[in-house]
Amino acid sequence: MYITIAILASVFIIISLIRTFSNRNWKQIYSTYGNEEYFKIIAKLKEEGIKYKIETPIRAFNSRNERFKDDTQYNIYVKKEHKAVKVLHKRS
Repeated sequence: MYITIAILASVFIIISLIRTFSNRNWKQIYSTYGNEEYFKIIAKLKEEGIKYKIETPIRAFNSRNERFKDDTQYNIYVKKEHKAVKVLHKRS
């Protein structure tokens, strides 16, 4: 039993280290709630050819009254932070 726990802990640590080192060059430039704003930001980044990653943190279940309200959080990450910030501040 202790061996199984040690193996699981080791796997967890290794996976955490791999994720940390593979994502260290990505910077969060924007955080938004809902699909409408998310698609506007992504369209601007795609138009300029900027690569991005999206992270959606886990959210709790909504009640029946709020199930059609989109409150999903989107965190947008890029490698070229200065270029992405210029793109987002341009007027459309």
